[in-house]
Amino acid sequence: MICNPFFQRFASVGFAIMFLFISSGILSAQTQATVLKGATLFDGTGAKAIENSAIIIEGKTIQCVGSEADCTIPENADITNVSEKYITPGLIDAHMHFFQTGFFDGRPDALDITDAYPFPQVAAYQQQHPQRYYNSYLCSGITGVYDVGGASWSVGLQESAEQNPKAPHVAAAGPLITPAQAAPFDLPSDKVLVPLNTKEDGIKTVQYMSALGSTGIKFWQLDADDEEYMERVAAAAQEIEKQGNKMIAHATTLKQAKAALRNGAELLVHSVQDTAVDDEFLSLAKENDTYYNPTLVVGSGYLQAYRAAADVAPLPMNDPNGCVDPKTAQLINNAQQFSDHPRFYEGFVNRLKAFNPETDLLSETNLKNLKTVYEAGIPIVVGTDAGNPGTLHGISIYDEMEAMQSAGIPAKDLIVMATKNGAEAMERGNDFGTLEKGKIGNLIILDEDPSTDIAHMRSITHTMIKGKLMRVDKITEN
Repeated sequence: MICNPFFQRFASVGFAIMFLFISSGILSAQTQATVLKGATLFDGTGAKAIENSAIIIEGKTIQCVGSEADCTIPENADITNVSEKYITPGLIDAHMHFFQTGFFDGRPDALDITDAYPFPQVAAYQQQHPQRYYNSYLCSGITGVYDVGGASWSVGLQESAEQNPKAPHVAAAGPLITPAQAAPFDLPSDKVLVPLNTKEDGIKTVQYMSALGSTGIKFWQLDADDEEYMERVAAAAQEIEKQGNKMIAHATTLKQAKAALRNGAELLVHSVQDTAVDDEFLSLAKENDTYYNPTLVVGSGYLQAYRAAADVAPLPMNDPNGCVDPKTAQLINNAQQFSDHPRFYEGFVNRLKAFNPETDLLSETNLKNLKTVYEAGIPIVVGTDAGNPGTLHGISIYDEMEAMQSAGIPAKDLIVMATKNGAEAMERGNDFGTLEKGKIGNLIILDEDPSTDIAHMRSITHTMIKGKLMRVDKITEN
């Protein structure tokens, strides 16, 4: 404690002067209002678009959204005319993984290239350099991401990203509970997959991850035919409820999905892929208020990454704004260096050559199930599973939204799925995801109308994150 009377008097005078500065507006530049006016605005709620809109942001917070007549523009505001443009809330990728790179260096179980890229070094780099992916996401118009499975360090990104003015908001689940016993992308010191060998394993994992602040506890696959195993799942699910957390499930068969729903799953992060969803599935999903994430393109992403590595065809990378980080882009562009890998035996290469990106990209079962879930009124989110080979951080969201549209989802509803619903799945619906007074100023500006064709999301020119407006083609330069 400082007891020097002179210092105390000086401090009092200093605080008084500071108060006068603030009162007189000398420091007002820090809270100068930003005004965007003239655009057609979609607020993310599904309401009718606002023509000739105005949106006022002070600091990080939205103060007014409406027509230009509805909002009184403050004096000395920084006004940007965005007439003939379109505004939506920032996009949410509700399914991604920070521990994965978008190529096989992060998934040696799919293609072991550890001689060239030792996985321990890759894993360390992933933890130490999240900003490269932050840039990729903001450049793509994504202002919130949900890491639904990874190393325990990913949970800490939730807080650090919140304080970073050039980072999307992050929700993270941490390590996944699974019947699998080991994975090549686990390290002795930090596992991604936690085997559920006993009830106590599950309970302790839930307690630990909840204490760390995880947003959800994810189960990776469910051995739905094993009664004893499902008893362990039930014990973990009960602990999730006790901890006030929520259950997330990677369940790709109807039986797995229904087993997850019976245990209270609130987010399904993959399509039911083996057969059509039935009335029981739909009823269980409605009872749980479950969000459904179809992840339509990740499977074909693997095939296209294999084709690139086998030197069959380059991995498509539609990236006019330079959103993909240079380290990843270099690896993708030189993928053919692995063409002599023993994994690429003649039969496998022939199958890769037979894959047609125009006709074989999407599963008809996945598309039909998505349409059924949509028509049943179950909330749907947009999530890419980015980080998996061939599914790149940031730009993959456009392919995913366009695939969902091809299932028969109207573009205007996809806007809600990619914004409001994603924020709600992240447990951040009160903070962002829609453009409403009091919420955080996260939005994107587009040249073309996304409500007529979701492919128009690719016409993005600017992203605003936490009240700061940035040109997307400049984000990765800083």
